[in-house]
Amino acid sequence: MDWNAPYIISGSLRLEISPAGKLVLSGSPSRKPQEAQLDSIPVLLGFAAGATPRDVFDRLKKDWEIEEAGFAEVVESMEAQELLTPAGEGENGPRLSERGFGSVLAHFVMLKDPVRVLSYKSAIERHARGKNVVEIGCGTGVLSLFAARAGASRVTAIEETRIAKVAARMFAANGCSGLVDLRVANSRDVELDEPADLIIHELLGVDPFEENLLPYLDDARRRLLRPGGRFLPYRLEVCCIGIEMEEPPTPAREDRTLEEARELSGLYGLDFGPFLEALADSRPRPATSRTWIEGKSGFDPRILSEEQRFLDIDFARDPLDFDGHTAAIQLRIVREGSLEGAVVFFRAHLDEQTQLTTSPLAPPTSWGWSLRHFSTRAQVSPGDEVTLTVEFGHRAGAQGLRLDLV
Repeated sequence: MDWNAPYIISGSLRLEISPAGKLVLSGSPSRKPQEAQLDSIPVLLGFAAGATPRDVFDRLKKDWEIEEAGFAEVVESMEAQELLTPAGEGENGPRLSERGFGSVLAHFVMLKDPVRVLSYKSAIERHARGKNVVEIGCGTGVLSLFAARAGASRVTAIEETRIAKVAARMFAANGCSGLVDLRVANSRDVELDEPADLIIHELLGVDPFEENLLPYLDDARRRLLRPGGRFLPYRLEVCCIGIEMEEPPTPAREDRTLEEARELSGLYGLDFGPFLEALADSRPRPATSRTWIEGKSGFDPRILSEEQRFLDIDFARDPLDFDGHTAAIQLRIVREGSLEGAVVFFRAHLDEQTQLTTSPLAPPTSWGWSLRHFSTRAQVSPGDEVTLTVEFGHRAGAQGLRLDLV
C-alpha cells in the first residue's frame, strides 16, 4: 500500500447481511465475499470521495483511537478484495486475482467449447466492423481479437483478473496490440472517453445470474453504451424443466489438457502461443460438485416436463433490477415419475440469427448443467400441472435463482 496514492471505492462494491447476522462485503464475482468487522466500516467510508490512505488515517485519528499498523492492514485487505482500488489502471491498478476466472484452466474449459466460441465469432463478425467495441470480462482476449479482425475501429478489452496478463500477450502475438486497449480493472471502475457502439459480454454462469450479469450490464448501459448501441448477447431467456434426480458417476480420465489446447489455433485461426505457455504452468484440479454435470456426453437425468420460460430480458430496453423478484410458474408434466428437481437453463440471443443455449435438449456446452433439488418430491403423471416458486436473490455476494415445489 502506498500511503500517498489516491484510492477509490470500487463501483462493484456490494454490502449484505448474511443469515448469521454478519455484514458481508463483496466487490467482484472473481473473489469470495469477506466478512466485515464493524470497525473497518469508517475506514471504507473515508475513501467515499476518493482519498489517500494518509488523508483518511489523519481524519480518523481525530475521533478514533487508531494505530497505523492496524489501519494499513484493513486498507490492504480491502484492496486485495477490490473493495478499494487505486485510482489508476495497469501496473498501478488493482491487485489481480489468480482464482476463479483468473485461472488459465477455467478459460481452457471455455475455449475448447466450439459451440460457445464459434457462435460468438459469427455474431461478432456481423456486428463489429467499423464499430467502437467494448468487451466486459475479456478473459484471454479471444472475443476482442475476433472483433479486431472483423474490422472494429477500436476495441477496449476490460479484465480484472490475472488472466489479463495472458490477454496482453495474446493481443501482441496476434498483431492487435495497437488496436485493442486492455483495461485491467473491474468494468464498473472504467471510464471511456467515448461510448461504445457494441458491448460484448459473456458473464453467464450455469445459473445465468451467478456472475452478477444484470448489475454489470445495468452499469454498462448507463455509462458505457451509446444511445441506440447494441449488447452482444442482446437478449436472455431463462427456462426450466422438471426432472427425476439421477447423478451419474463422473469417470476418471487421463489428463490431456495441453494436447487438446494445441488444437485451438487451428480451430479459431488465432495464435494461442501465450495461452499455451500459461496453461503449461498450471496444475489441473478436477471440479467437484454434487449438483453439477459436465456437458460432455449429454444430459442423463430423466426429463418429466415440458420446458417453462419464466424470464425474457432485453438488456438494452428492459429494467435490469430483479432483486426480490418472485413468481409462481406452472410445469406441464409429460412423463410419469418422481419430480424431485429441475434444471435451469438459458437461451442467450447473440443477435437475431445466433443463440447459445444450455438446454438439456441441445448439444452440450462448457457450462454443463446445475440441478436444483426441491425440498419435497411429488409423484406425477402426464397432463399434471405442477406449481413452482421462483425466487431471485443474493447469496454470498452473487445473484441467483432458487426454485421449489409449492
